[in-house]
Amino acid sequence: MSEFAFHEIACEESRKQYVDALNPGEGALDWQEALTEARQLVTEALKASDKLRNVEAALCSDGSHSIAYRHILAPPKGQDPFKLICPQWPKSSEKNASRVSAAAAAKVAEAFDRWRSRRLTPWLDAKREPHAEELDSLLLSVSPLIASQRLATARRNRLAREQEQAVIELLESRGWKKETSSLVEQGSDLPRLHYMHKTRFSSGVGQSQEVDIGCGLGKSTVLAMECKVSNDETNSVKRINDVLKKSAAWRKKWGEFIRTGAMLQGVIKPSEVRRLLDDNVEVFWSHRLGDFAKWLDDNLQ
Repeated sequence: MSEFAFHEIACEESRKQYVDALNPGEGALDWQEALTEARQLVTEALKASDKLRNVEAALCSDGSHSIAYRHILAPPKGQDPFKLICPQWPKSSEKNASRVSAAAAAKVAEAFDRWRSRRLTPWLDAKREPHAEELDSLLLSVSPLIASQRLATARRNRLAREQEQAVIELLESRGWKKETSSLVEQGSDLPRLHYMHKTRFSSGVGQSQEVDIGCGLGKSTVLAMECKVSNDETNSVKRINDVLKKSAAWRKKWGEFIRTGAMLQGVIKPSEVRRLLDDNVEVFWSHRLGDFAKWLDDNLQ
């Protein structure tokens, strides 16, 4: 059996396990996590903008507040539709939580005022303080809209935490020792049979990339293990792109002394696995942790 044929089978096994694990109990937990996060996000956006009376100032301090503001519009707008009505808006500021320039923030505030839901924001038209009931109504209306979009992320994050913990438990059961996470700038920073959880590997002068689990293999060789959970095939493209981007940066900096690994779980498009293999990324599966254990035995130096 070819290596890719093996991983095609693993893709199907992983998909089946992901679907079989869907259940109302965990679904409710994921929804609660997403809803709690959304409520916090809206609450912070209200506070930063003096209850929506100064959206411009809020964005000048943190562009991620636009997530809430987009959902207070009538109708609520996704990133691309909002960019159409406000071309000056720097979309990346939302993801990076970076500051928006005063000029761009002013344009966003203008667009917000034109498109905001009058029903949800009556105090702005009346030029008064909002009543507590009005703020509660806005929070109850907007939070579920944001949470519904973040539900898949909440499940993926939960599974990713479980995935990383399973890898750590495997390492420790085989005698590996945990090192305090710090910037790894050379292979000797991570000794043989030692690992770091949530650390960073140097990828150039003044540059580094986050690593889920770094493993010391010996002779200054390290494994940068990325743990990736995907909800669907489209999402798997993004997850794999992230691995390949890091792999390219590390290879340029380290050459053969760093090996990139991807621990996969969920619904993964087979062609994405081929991209990893073509890039010499070591591919492992959460439902086949024994294969990872054997790989470690074969590659310790």
